[in-house]
Amino acid sequence: MRRILSVCSLLLSIPLVASAAPPNQPANVVNVIRLTVQPKAAPKPALKYQLLPELREMKPGNPILEYTRCFAEQHNFWRTKESIANREKWQTMPLRDLPVKEIRQSYGYTQGRGPLSFADAAARLETPDWQILMRLKSDGVNTLLPDVQGLRELAGALKVRFRVEIAERHFDDAIVTAKTMLALARHFNEHPTVIGDLVGIAIASLALGTVDEMIEQPGCPNLFWALTDLPSPFIDIRKGVQGDRVMIEAEMPGLSDREPMTDAQVRKIVQRLQKAINGPKDPEDAVSKWVEGRAKDKEHVRAARKRLVEALTSPDATRFDSFPPLQIVLLDAKLDYEIVRDEVMKALTLPYWQARRILESIPPIPVEKQTPLLMLLSRFDGVKMAQGRVDQRIALLRCVEALRIYAAEHDGKLPAKLDDIPLPLPVDPATGKPFSYKVEGKTAYLHGEPLNIEVRYEVTIGK
Repeated sequence: MRRILSVCSLLLSIPLVASAAPPNQPANVVNVIRLTVQPKAAPKPALKYQLLPELREMKPGNPILEYTRCFAEQHNFWRTKESIANREKWQTMPLRDLPVKEIRQSYGYTQGRGPLSFADAAARLETPDWQILMRLKSDGVNTLLPDVQGLRELAGALKVRFRVEIAERHFDDAIVTAKTMLALARHFNEHPTVIGDLVGIAIASLALGTVDEMIEQPGCPNLFWALTDLPSPFIDIRKGVQGDRVMIEAEMPGLSDREPMTDAQVRKIVQRLQKAINGPKDPEDAVSKWVEGRAKDKEHVRAARKRLVEALTSPDATRFDSFPPLQIVLLDAKLDYEIVRDEVMKALTLPYWQARRILESIPPIPVEKQTPLLMLLSRFDGVKMAQGRVDQRIALLRCVEALRIYAAEHDGKLPAKLDDIPLPLPVDPATGKPFSYKVEGKTAYLHGEPLNIEVRYEVTIGK
Protein backbone atom coordinates (compact mmCIF):
# COMPACT_ATOMS: atom_id res chain seq x y z
CA MET A 1 0.00 0.00 0.00
CA ARG A 2 1.87 2.97 -1.22
CA ARG A 3 1.09 6.61 -0.59
CA ILE A 4 -1.38 6.58 2.27
CA LEU A 5 0.24 3.73 4.17
CA SER A 6 3.89 4.69 4.11
CA VAL A 7 3.78 6.17 7.63
CA CYS A 8 2.91 2.76 9.04
CA SER A 9 4.79 0.43 6.71
CA LEU A 10 6.27 -1.67 9.50
CA LEU A 11 2.83 -2.49 10.85
CA LEU A 12 1.11 -3.07 7.56
CA SER A 13 3.39 -5.35 5.57
CA ILE A 14 3.76 -9.06 4.93
CA PRO A 15 4.70 -11.55 6.35
CA LEU A 16 1.84 -12.39 8.68
CA VAL A 17 3.57 -13.33 11.92
CA ALA A 18 1.71 -11.91 14.89
CA SER A 19 4.50 -12.15 17.46
CA ALA A 20 7.57 -11.52 15.33
CA ALA A 21 10.01 -8.76 16.26
CA PRO A 22 12.15 -6.85 13.75
CA PRO A 23 15.44 -8.64 12.98
CA ASN A 24 18.28 -7.99 15.45
CA GLN A 25 16.00 -6.13 17.85
CA PRO A 26 14.56 -7.25 21.20
CA ALA A 27 11.02 -8.53 21.14
CA ASN A 28 9.83 -6.03 23.76
CA VAL A 29 10.57 -2.45 24.72
CA VAL A 30 10.19 -1.83 28.46
CA ASN A 31 8.59 1.46 29.52
CA VAL A 32 9.02 1.97 33.28
CA ILE A 33 6.74 4.64 34.74
CA ARG A 34 7.74 5.69 38.27
CA LEU A 35 5.08 7.65 40.13
CA THR A 36 5.02 9.10 43.62
CA VAL A 37 1.35 9.73 44.33
CA GLN A 38 -0.82 10.95 47.16
CA PRO A 39 -3.56 8.88 48.78
CA LYS A 40 -6.85 10.08 47.35
CA ALA A 41 -10.39 8.87 47.90
CA ALA A 42 -12.83 8.53 45.02
CA PRO A 43 -14.74 11.74 44.32
CA LYS A 44 -18.33 12.23 45.37
CA PRO A 45 -20.37 12.09 43.23
CA ALA A 46 -18.33 9.19 41.87
CA LEU A 47 -18.58 10.42 38.27
CA LYS A 48 -17.84 14.05 39.04
CA TYR A 49 -14.92 13.80 36.65
CA GLN A 50 -15.12 12.35 33.15
CA LEU A 51 -12.46 11.80 30.49
CA LEU A 52 -14.72 12.04 27.45
CA PRO A 53 -17.26 14.78 26.71
CA GLU A 54 -20.65 14.01 28.25
CA LEU A 55 -23.92 14.13 26.36
CA ARG A 56 -24.84 17.39 28.07
CA GLU A 57 -21.77 19.00 26.46
CA MET A 58 -22.54 17.79 22.95
CA LYS A 59 -23.92 19.79 20.03
CA PRO A 60 -25.01 18.85 16.50
CA GLY A 61 -22.34 18.95 13.83
CA ASN A 62 -19.42 17.23 12.16
CA PRO A 63 -16.25 17.53 14.29
CA ILE A 64 -13.92 16.58 11.44
CA LEU A 65 -14.74 19.74 9.54
CA GLU A 66 -14.46 21.82 12.70
CA TYR A 67 -10.99 20.51 13.54
CA THR A 68 -9.70 22.04 10.30
CA ARG A 69 -10.55 25.50 11.66
CA CYS A 70 -7.67 25.09 14.10
CA PHE A 71 -5.26 25.54 11.19
CA ALA A 72 -6.94 28.42 9.36
CA GLU A 73 -4.76 31.55 9.22
CA GLN A 74 -2.59 30.36 12.12
CA HIS A 75 0.76 29.99 10.38
CA ASN A 76 2.78 31.41 13.28
CA PHE A 77 1.25 28.93 15.70
CA TRP A 78 1.70 25.82 13.55
CA ARG A 79 4.28 26.16 10.82
CA THR A 80 7.26 28.30 11.81
CA LYS A 81 10.48 26.51 12.71
CA GLU A 82 10.32 28.06 16.17
CA SER A 83 6.75 26.92 16.85
CA ILE A 84 7.47 23.37 15.68
CA ALA A 85 10.68 23.08 17.70
CA ASN A 86 9.06 24.51 20.82
CA ARG A 87 6.05 22.22 20.54
CA GLU A 88 8.28 19.13 20.27
CA LYS A 89 10.40 20.31 23.20
CA TRP A 90 7.47 21.18 25.44
CA GLN A 91 5.84 17.79 24.94
CA THR A 92 8.79 15.90 26.42
CA MET A 93 10.77 18.14 28.78
CA PRO A 94 10.36 17.54 32.55
CA LEU A 95 7.16 19.09 33.82
CA ARG A 96 9.04 21.11 36.45
CA ASP A 97 11.08 22.81 33.68
CA LEU A 98 8.12 23.76 31.51
CA PRO A 99 8.16 27.56 30.88
CA VAL A 100 4.52 27.97 31.80
CA LYS A 101 4.31 31.77 31.68
CA GLU A 102 6.09 31.98 28.33
CA ILE A 103 3.78 29.38 26.83
CA ARG A 104 0.68 31.06 28.20
CA GLN A 105 1.59 34.61 27.23
CA SER A 106 3.28 34.16 23.90
CA TYR A 107 1.89 31.12 22.18
CA GLY A 108 -1.86 30.93 22.72
CA TYR A 109 -2.05 27.68 24.71
CA THR A 110 -4.97 28.91 26.81
CA GLN A 111 -8.50 27.55 26.88
CA GLY A 112 -10.99 29.76 25.10
CA ARG A 113 -8.27 31.48 23.08
CA GLY A 114 -6.29 30.75 19.95
CA PRO A 115 -6.55 27.86 17.51
CA LEU A 116 -6.99 25.16 20.14
CA SER A 117 -10.36 26.59 21.15
CA PHE A 118 -11.72 25.23 17.86
CA ALA A 119 -10.51 21.75 18.87
CA ASP A 120 -12.44 21.96 22.14
CA ALA A 121 -15.58 22.87 20.23
CA ALA A 122 -15.02 20.15 17.60
CA ALA A 123 -14.53 17.44 20.22
CA ARG A 124 -18.04 18.17 21.45
CA LEU A 125 -19.83 17.70 18.12
CA GLU A 126 -21.77 14.49 17.78
CA THR A 127 -21.57 13.24 14.17
CA PRO A 128 -18.04 12.53 12.87
CA ASP A 129 -17.93 12.04 9.09
CA TRP A 130 -14.54 11.88 7.38
CA GLN A 131 -16.19 12.12 3.93
CA ILE A 132 -13.68 9.82 2.22
CA LEU A 133 -15.66 6.61 1.72
CA MET A 134 -16.48 7.30 -1.91
CA ARG A 135 -12.86 8.22 -2.63
CA LEU A 136 -11.77 4.98 -0.98
CA LYS A 137 -14.11 3.06 -3.27
CA SER A 138 -12.61 4.67 -6.36
CA ASP A 139 -8.96 5.33 -5.44
CA GLY A 140 -8.31 2.24 -3.32
CA VAL A 141 -4.88 2.09 -1.70
CA ASN A 142 -3.89 5.39 -3.33
CA THR A 143 -6.54 7.33 -1.44
CA LEU A 144 -4.94 10.45 0.01
CA LEU A 145 -5.51 11.25 3.69
CA PRO A 146 -4.65 14.94 4.00
CA ASP A 147 -6.30 15.43 7.40
CA VAL A 148 -4.47 12.71 9.29
CA GLN A 149 -1.04 14.29 9.77
CA GLY A 150 -2.58 17.64 10.67
CA LEU A 151 -4.64 16.09 13.44
CA ARG A 152 -1.56 14.39 14.85
CA GLU A 153 0.02 17.84 15.07
CA LEU A 154 -3.13 19.10 16.76
CA ALA A 155 -2.87 16.35 19.36
CA GLY A 156 0.72 17.38 20.10
CA ALA A 157 -0.34 20.99 20.63
CA LEU A 158 -3.17 19.88 22.92
CA LYS A 159 -0.66 17.84 24.91
CA VAL A 160 1.38 21.01 25.49
CA ARG A 161 -1.68 22.81 26.84
CA PHE A 162 -2.59 19.75 28.93
CA ARG A 163 0.89 19.75 30.52
CA VAL A 164 0.74 23.50 31.23
CA GLU A 165 -2.57 23.06 33.04
CA ILE A 166 -1.13 20.16 35.03
CA ALA A 167 1.98 22.16 35.96
CA GLU A 168 -0.27 24.95 37.23
CA ARG A 169 -2.42 22.33 39.02
CA HIS A 170 -5.51 23.63 37.27
CA PHE A 171 -7.02 20.16 37.25
CA ASP A 172 -10.48 21.14 36.08
CA ASP A 173 -8.93 22.77 33.01
CA ALA A 174 -6.62 19.80 32.51
CA ILE A 175 -9.56 17.42 32.49
CA VAL A 176 -11.27 19.55 29.81
CA THR A 177 -8.16 19.15 27.64
CA ALA A 178 -8.00 15.42 28.39
CA LYS A 179 -11.59 15.14 27.16
CA THR A 180 -10.71 16.98 23.96
CA MET A 181 -7.68 14.78 23.24
CA LEU A 182 -9.47 11.51 23.95
CA ALA A 183 -12.53 12.57 21.94
CA LEU A 184 -10.23 13.42 19.02
CA ALA A 185 -8.72 9.93 19.31
CA ARG A 186 -12.17 8.33 19.40
CA HIS A 187 -13.29 10.20 16.29
CA PHE A 188 -10.85 8.02 14.35
CA ASN A 189 -13.20 5.11 15.10
CA GLU A 190 -15.17 6.40 12.13
CA HIS A 191 -12.17 6.56 9.80
CA PRO A 192 -12.47 3.75 7.23
CA THR A 193 -8.75 2.85 7.16
CA VAL A 194 -6.33 1.09 9.47
CA ILE A 195 -4.17 4.21 9.24
CA GLY A 196 -7.01 6.08 10.92
CA ASP A 197 -7.11 3.42 13.64
CA LEU A 198 -3.38 3.77 14.26
CA VAL A 199 -3.53 7.56 14.42
CA GLY A 200 -6.40 7.37 16.93
CA ILE A 201 -4.35 4.92 18.99
CA ALA A 202 -1.32 7.22 18.88
CA ILE A 203 -3.37 10.22 20.03
CA ALA A 204 -4.96 8.21 22.85
CA SER A 205 -1.47 7.13 23.96
CA LEU A 206 -0.33 10.77 24.04
CA ALA A 207 -3.26 11.67 26.25
CA LEU A 208 -2.86 8.72 28.63
CA GLY A 209 0.84 9.39 29.07
CA THR A 210 -0.07 12.91 30.18
CA VAL A 211 -2.69 11.54 32.57
CA ASP A 212 0.23 9.74 34.26
CA GLU A 213 1.81 13.13 34.91
CA MET A 214 -1.44 14.57 36.24
CA ILE A 215 -2.03 11.73 38.70
CA GLU A 216 1.37 12.37 40.25
CA GLN A 217 0.64 16.01 41.09
CA PRO A 218 -0.45 16.91 44.63
CA GLY A 219 -4.17 17.55 44.78
CA CYS A 220 -5.06 15.65 41.62
CA PRO A 221 -8.55 14.16 41.97
CA ASN A 222 -8.88 10.39 41.83
CA LEU A 223 -9.83 9.21 38.34
CA PHE A 224 -10.61 5.54 39.03
CA TRP A 225 -14.29 5.81 38.09
CA ALA A 226 -13.58 8.21 35.20
CA LEU A 227 -11.16 5.64 33.72
CA THR A 228 -13.59 2.81 34.43
CA ASP A 229 -16.30 4.69 32.55
CA LEU A 230 -14.27 4.82 29.32
CA PRO A 231 -15.43 2.59 26.42
CA SER A 232 -13.72 -0.76 25.91
CA PRO A 233 -12.08 -1.22 23.51
CA PHE A 234 -11.21 2.45 23.58
CA ILE A 235 -10.39 2.53 19.86
CA ASP A 236 -12.79 0.45 17.79
CA ILE A 237 -10.93 -0.83 14.71
CA ARG A 238 -13.98 -2.37 13.05
CA LYS A 239 -14.59 0.34 10.43
CA GLY A 240 -10.91 0.67 9.56
CA VAL A 241 -10.64 -3.07 9.03
CA GLN A 242 -13.74 -3.09 6.85
CA GLY A 243 -12.12 -0.36 4.78
CA ASP A 244 -9.58 -2.95 3.66
CA ARG A 245 -12.37 -4.85 1.92
CA VAL A 246 -13.41 -1.66 0.17
CA MET A 247 -9.87 -0.95 -1.03
CA ILE A 248 -9.23 -4.35 -2.57
CA GLU A 249 -12.48 -4.13 -4.52
CA ALA A 250 -11.38 -0.72 -5.76
CA GLU A 251 -8.10 -2.19 -7.04
CA MET A 252 -9.91 -4.83 -9.10
CA PRO A 253 -12.81 -2.92 -10.66
CA GLY A 254 -14.88 -4.95 -13.05
CA LEU A 255 -13.31 -8.33 -12.23
CA SER A 256 -16.24 -10.66 -12.82
CA ASP A 257 -16.88 -14.13 -11.42
CA ARG A 258 -20.17 -14.27 -13.35
CA GLU A 259 -19.19 -14.09 -16.99
CA PRO A 260 -16.08 -14.37 -19.16
CA MET A 261 -13.93 -11.31 -19.74
CA THR A 262 -11.55 -10.54 -22.59
CA ASP A 263 -7.81 -10.73 -21.96
CA ALA A 264 -7.62 -7.00 -22.58
CA GLN A 265 -10.12 -6.35 -19.77
CA VAL A 266 -8.18 -8.55 -17.37
CA ARG A 267 -4.83 -6.97 -18.30
CA LYS A 268 -6.26 -3.52 -17.52
CA ILE A 269 -7.03 -4.72 -13.97
CA VAL A 270 -3.58 -6.25 -13.70
CA GLN A 271 -1.99 -2.93 -14.62
CA ARG A 272 -3.93 -1.18 -11.89
CA LEU A 273 -2.75 -3.80 -9.39
CA GLN A 274 0.79 -3.26 -10.65
CA LYS A 275 0.58 0.43 -9.76
CA ALA A 276 -0.97 -0.27 -6.35
CA ILE A 277 1.65 -2.84 -5.36
CA ASN A 278 4.92 -1.71 -6.92
CA GLY A 279 4.19 1.73 -8.31
CA PRO A 280 3.70 2.93 -11.89
CA LYS A 281 7.40 2.67 -12.82
CA ASP A 282 8.21 -0.89 -11.82
CA PRO A 283 10.81 -1.99 -14.41
CA GLU A 284 10.23 -5.65 -13.60
CA ASP A 285 6.48 -5.48 -14.33
CA ALA A 286 6.30 -8.18 -11.68
CA VAL A 287 2.53 -8.47 -11.32
CA SER A 288 1.93 -8.85 -15.04
CA LYS A 289 4.69 -11.43 -15.33
CA TRP A 290 3.28 -13.41 -12.41
CA VAL A 291 -0.26 -13.46 -13.82
CA GLU A 292 0.86 -14.23 -17.36
CA GLY A 293 3.17 -16.99 -16.13
CA ARG A 294 0.44 -18.69 -14.10
CA ALA A 295 -1.99 -18.38 -17.02
CA LYS A 296 0.41 -20.40 -19.19
CA ASP A 297 0.65 -23.14 -16.54
CA LYS A 298 -2.20 -25.49 -17.46
CA GLU A 299 -1.99 -27.42 -14.17
CA HIS A 300 -2.16 -24.17 -12.16
CA VAL A 301 -5.21 -23.00 -14.16
CA ARG A 302 -6.92 -26.38 -13.71
CA ALA A 303 -6.34 -26.32 -9.94
CA ALA A 304 -7.48 -22.68 -9.76
CA ARG A 305 -10.75 -23.51 -11.54
CA LYS A 306 -11.31 -26.33 -9.07
CA ARG A 307 -10.74 -24.02 -6.07
CA LEU A 308 -13.12 -21.42 -7.48
CA VAL A 309 -15.87 -24.03 -7.98
CA GLU A 310 -15.39 -25.35 -4.44
CA ALA A 311 -15.71 -21.83 -3.05
CA LEU A 312 -19.16 -21.30 -4.59
CA THR A 313 -22.13 -21.36 -2.24
CA SER A 314 -23.81 -23.73 -4.71
CA PRO A 315 -20.97 -25.51 -6.56
CA ASP A 316 -21.36 -25.50 -10.35
CA ALA A 317 -18.71 -27.62 -12.05
CA THR A 318 -19.08 -25.88 -15.41
CA ARG A 319 -19.41 -22.27 -14.30
CA PHE A 320 -15.81 -21.27 -15.03
CA ASP A 321 -15.16 -23.47 -18.07
CA SER A 322 -15.49 -20.61 -20.55
CA PHE A 323 -13.39 -18.16 -18.50
CA PRO A 324 -9.97 -17.40 -20.05
CA PRO A 325 -6.87 -18.45 -18.06
CA LEU A 326 -5.92 -14.84 -17.15
CA GLN A 327 -9.32 -14.29 -15.52
CA ILE A 328 -9.13 -17.61 -13.68
CA VAL A 329 -5.66 -16.82 -12.31
CA LEU A 330 -6.75 -13.38 -11.08
CA LEU A 331 -9.98 -14.66 -9.51
CA ASP A 332 -8.04 -17.42 -7.77
CA ALA A 333 -5.45 -14.95 -6.46
CA LYS A 334 -8.26 -12.77 -5.12
CA LEU A 335 -9.86 -15.77 -3.41
CA ASP A 336 -6.53 -16.69 -1.84
CA TYR A 337 -6.11 -13.10 -0.61
CA GLU A 338 -9.58 -13.13 0.97
CA ILE A 339 -8.96 -16.44 2.73
CA VAL A 340 -5.67 -15.27 4.23
CA ARG A 341 -7.12 -11.88 5.17
CA ASP A 342 -10.18 -13.32 6.88
CA GLU A 343 -8.09 -15.73 8.95
CA VAL A 344 -6.88 -12.59 10.72
CA MET A 345 -10.05 -10.50 10.43
CA LYS A 346 -12.18 -13.12 12.17
CA ALA A 347 -10.26 -12.50 15.40
CA LEU A 348 -10.28 -8.73 15.41
CA THR A 349 -13.56 -8.13 17.23
CA LEU A 350 -12.55 -10.46 20.08
CA PRO A 351 -10.92 -9.23 23.31
CA TYR A 352 -7.18 -9.14 22.73
CA TRP A 353 -6.40 -12.04 25.06
CA GLN A 354 -8.68 -14.23 22.93
CA ALA A 355 -7.65 -12.75 19.59
CA ARG A 356 -3.93 -13.27 20.21
CA ARG A 357 -4.37 -17.04 20.44
CA ILE A 358 -5.78 -17.06 16.92
CA LEU A 359 -3.27 -14.55 15.57
CA GLU A 360 -0.26 -16.35 17.02
CA SER A 361 -1.46 -19.65 15.56
CA ILE A 362 -1.32 -18.32 11.99
CA PRO A 363 1.87 -19.57 10.33
CA PRO A 364 3.95 -17.39 8.01
CA ILE A 365 3.01 -17.63 4.35
CA PRO A 366 5.58 -19.82 2.54
CA VAL A 367 7.43 -17.98 -0.20
CA GLU A 368 6.17 -20.34 -2.87
CA LYS A 369 2.55 -19.57 -1.91
CA GLN A 370 2.83 -15.80 -1.83
CA THR A 371 1.04 -13.95 -4.59
CA PRO A 372 1.37 -10.31 -5.64
CA LEU A 373 -2.09 -9.64 -4.23
CA LEU A 374 -0.94 -10.62 -0.75
CA MET A 375 1.40 -7.63 -0.83
CA LEU A 376 -1.73 -5.51 -0.33
CA LEU A 377 -2.59 -7.29 2.88
CA SER A 378 -2.56 -5.08 5.96
CA ARG A 379 -0.87 -6.19 9.18
CA PHE A 380 -4.12 -6.32 11.12
CA ASP A 381 -2.40 -8.28 13.88
CA GLY A 382 -0.17 -5.26 14.53
CA VAL A 383 -3.17 -2.96 14.64
CA LYS A 384 -4.92 -5.30 17.08
CA MET A 385 -1.85 -5.33 19.31
CA ALA A 386 -1.69 -1.53 19.27
CA GLN A 387 -5.38 -1.40 20.23
CA GLY A 388 -4.63 -3.80 23.09
CA ARG A 389 -1.82 -1.58 24.36
CA VAL A 390 -4.19 1.37 24.79
CA ASP A 391 -6.73 -0.76 26.67
CA GLN A 392 -3.95 -2.21 28.81
CA ARG A 393 -2.70 1.27 29.67
CA ILE A 394 -6.17 2.37 30.75
CA ALA A 395 -6.53 -0.77 32.87
CA LEU A 396 -3.15 -0.19 34.54
CA LEU A 397 -4.11 3.41 35.31
CA ARG A 398 -7.31 2.16 36.91
CA CYS A 399 -5.19 -0.05 39.17
CA VAL A 400 -2.94 2.89 40.07
CA GLU A 401 -5.97 4.95 41.05
CA ALA A 402 -7.33 2.00 43.03
CA LEU A 403 -4.07 1.99 45.00
CA ARG A 404 -4.60 5.66 45.84
CA ILE A 405 -8.12 4.93 47.06
CA TYR A 406 -6.88 2.02 49.20
CA ALA A 407 -4.08 4.15 50.65
CA ALA A 408 -6.56 6.92 51.53
CA GLU A 409 -8.58 4.40 53.55
CA HIS A 410 -5.59 2.63 55.18
CA ASP A 411 -3.34 5.37 56.55
CA GLY A 412 -1.22 5.61 53.40
CA LYS A 413 -0.44 1.90 53.19
CA LEU A 414 -0.39 -0.18 50.03
CA PRO A 415 -2.38 -3.42 49.77
CA ALA A 416 -0.38 -6.64 50.01
CA LYS A 417 -2.22 -7.93 46.94
CA LEU A 418 -4.68 -6.50 44.45
CA ASP A 419 -7.47 -8.74 45.75
CA ASP A 420 -7.38 -6.70 48.99
CA ILE A 421 -8.86 -3.72 47.14
CA PRO A 422 -12.69 -3.82 47.30
CA LEU A 423 -13.15 -2.35 43.84
CA PRO A 424 -13.96 -3.90 40.43
CA LEU A 425 -10.40 -4.07 39.15
CA PRO A 426 -9.74 -4.80 35.48
CA VAL A 427 -7.92 -7.82 34.14
CA ASP A 428 -4.95 -7.53 31.82
CA PRO A 429 -6.37 -7.23 28.27
CA ALA A 430 -3.34 -9.19 27.03
CA THR A 431 -4.15 -12.32 29.07
CA GLY A 432 -7.64 -12.02 30.54
CA LYS A 433 -6.00 -12.55 33.95
CA PRO A 434 -5.08 -10.18 36.83
CA PHE A 435 -2.06 -7.95 36.46
CA SER A 436 1.23 -8.88 38.08
CA TYR A 437 1.58 -7.04 41.39
CA LYS A 438 4.00 -7.02 44.29
CA VAL A 439 5.03 -4.66 47.08
CA GLU A 440 8.57 -4.02 48.22
CA GLY A 441 8.87 -1.52 51.03
CA LYS A 442 6.82 1.53 50.13
CA THR A 443 6.65 0.81 46.41
CA ALA A 444 4.14 -1.25 44.43
CA TYR A 445 5.27 -2.90 41.19
CA LEU A 446 2.49 -3.36 38.64
CA HIS A 447 2.65 -4.66 35.08
CA GLY A 448 0.91 -6.81 32.48
CA GLU A 449 1.92 -9.16 29.71
CA PRO A 450 4.12 -7.36 27.14
CA LEU A 451 2.46 -6.36 23.88
CA ASN A 452 5.80 -5.65 22.16
CA ILE A 453 5.99 -2.71 24.60
CA GLU A 454 5.94 -3.67 28.26
CA VAL A 455 4.55 -0.98 30.56
CA ARG A 456 5.62 -1.26 34.19
CA TYR A 457 4.33 1.04 36.91
CA GLU A 458 6.35 1.60 40.07
CA VAL A 459 4.02 3.40 42.45
CA THR A 460 5.15 4.93 45.73
CA ILE A 461 2.65 6.49 48.12
CA GLY A 462 3.83 9.90 49.26
CA LYS A 463 2.45 12.19 51.91
